[in-house]
Amino acid sequence: MYNLYSRFSLIGLIMLLTFFAEIVFCEQFVIVDRTDGDRLTGRWLNATDQHFEIEYNGQVLRLPLVGNTLTFTDDLENVPDKTATRHYRRALDLLDLEFPELARRQFESALEEFPKYTDAHYQLGLLYQNNGDTENALLRFRSVLLIDSEKYDLVPLLKEIGDNASEIEDFTNAVNAYQLIISYYPENERVGKLSYKTGFMLVENLKDTVAGLELLQNAVSQYHSYSEHEKAVYLVGVLQSESGKFDTALNTFTQFIRLYPESDLVDDALLKQAVIFLQIGDKTNAERAANLVERKTEDPTIVKNAKDIISATAWNIFTEDLPDINIQTIVVDGTSLWIGTPKGIAQIETGGKGRWEVIEGVAWTINSHKQTVPDVRSIAVNENGIWVGTRNQGVIHYNKKTDEVQQYTLRNPDGLLITWIRDIKIDNEEIWYATDSGVIREILSTGERFPYHGNNPVPNNIHSITLTPDAVWVGTTGNDIAIFNRELGFWKQLNFLDISQDTQIVEFDSVDDKLIFTWFNEVNNSNGFLYANWDGSEGNSTSILDETEDNIKLENIFVTGIEDNRLVGQENGEPNPKSIILWITDDIHVSIYYPLLDKFDGAIPYPKIVMEDLSINCIAVDKDRAWIGTTKGILSIEKQTVSNTVE
Repeated sequence: MYNLYSRFSLIGLIMLLTFFAEIVFCEQFVIVDRTDGDRLTGRWLNATDQHFEIEYNGQVLRLPLVGNTLTFTDDLENVPDKTATRHYRRALDLLDLEFPELARRQFESALEEFPKYTDAHYQLGLLYQNNGDTENALLRFRSVLLIDSEKYDLVPLLKEIGDNASEIEDFTNAVNAYQLIISYYPENERVGKLSYKTGFMLVENLKDTVAGLELLQNAVSQYHSYSEHEKAVYLVGVLQSESGKFDTALNTFTQFIRLYPESDLVDDALLKQAVIFLQIGDKTNAERAANLVERKTEDPTIVKNAKDIISATAWNIFTEDLPDINIQTIVVDGTSLWIGTPKGIAQIETGGKGRWEVIEGVAWTINSHKQTVPDVRSIAVNENGIWVGTRNQGVIHYNKKTDEVQQYTLRNPDGLLITWIRDIKIDNEEIWYATDSGVIREILSTGERFPYHGNNPVPNNIHSITLTPDAVWVGTTGNDIAIFNRELGFWKQLNFLDISQDTQIVEFDSVDDKLIFTWFNEVNNSNGFLYANWDGSEGNSTSILDETEDNIKLENIFVTGIEDNRLVGQENGEPNPKSIILWITDDIHVSIYYPLLDKFDGAIPYPKIVMEDLSINCIAVDKDRAWIGTTKGILSIEKQTVSNTVE
């Protein structure tokens, strides 16, 4: 759009006629604003040094140049109307008179009348910038670019805004200003430098790794000669690995090492490659890369991390093909694992060393039974079916023989619905549910249910249950323990002398003819487990973390076990024809304990260099292999690996 005003010098008039001569070769429209306030819009025809002609409503009008203001355009939709133009011109006059606040109001009135008034947006942007209102200035300049990106060269203004915002660490506005330049002026000479600067800000200051990765990937592919290229290539590899693009990240780090073999970041790049190899299950290359960087580097931190990677190769890590990597419960069913997550259940076939195969049929049937995917908190399995305990959705039962799914809620003695099922335990006769509002006992042969809730000694807020042939052990998130005599049908409380009042129960389990429960004590900064006979006699409490100052979740301690019929030598040299092996896992490491020998066989830390900030949620044992559910996926480890580790 072009504006031509009514007063011209001789030279200006000659230039005007030259301009007229140039535009006659393409169709142009002209808006004529007359001194009396009237406005005419028509198709431009021609002009002399005194007059001009337009086609208006099918007629040819010949008007004098003097006394009229002409605006040329080839897009009538973006031409402001008379009222908007009047507000705009008043605003310009007020600016000349140095009344910026009054001018602002007139510019805003112009935009109310005509929202696509590019000049008004531009002038308001300048006013906001002068007043230090960076956010609103950028909003106006963005509108200018959206409406007509070619009318103004905003690069100097936006660069100044971005630099000033960056200097005072206003990174959001700095990024917004720079991104307008990058988006609307891609051929500008400043774009390369700004792409790197903006990408680094997005990642390092604003933690927007998605937008930062996209921008830096474009920068490293287009602007190779900039000094920032080295850092950007490395950072792109890091971001790709963090977003799960492992193969792409490996290639990026390989490219980085080739391009910058003398870089201070080469050792870090090799270390990152080793971590990625761990994440994709390539232990051989993970160990090779870690050994290489350990021999090459002089940085003690990198040496330690390399050793941690070598140690982490003892683990198998599984994060793929799961509904969610936050694993809340695991149950072994033959050679299958049933895995509960906040986004449903999964069945994984694990028969054979290193095997991990998704079995979709039953899991899909359970997850899709209702419109809402179940938040799975507990699972029980036998040869006839699968019982899935959920949070807020009750119980889901899958019948293995009929392939039918039933979802139902439970009720407490007051008739209130119970939908949060925290634990489920089953044997040949009964199934027991631990809920947030009591305990439910169900007779499998008849389906009859007996709720226990709020009547002493049964606690209300049930956390865990375990079954023995004679009793049912029930614990809460506090320190209450209740026992149900299955033969006589009554409840009683039980206290252990070596468990203090501040101790809280985590989880119950039973192995062969022994009872196990884990506990923690925040007052003493300790946790451990108690191992006893089925009736609670001869209980022996063992501390795992004692008076620790580590910043860990003490309540994340789980113990389970397996009966091992293979011979295990005692200290006197006589074999045990039958023994129990306990697996103990907390937020630091996993270890194995032989109760009959009172012996720990070793301890091994988790691969936290790969699974940063993980917490432990559960454990299940399948013969000589433990499956550990964490907030970052599933870990598995062989008994022999733990046994070979020195505590």
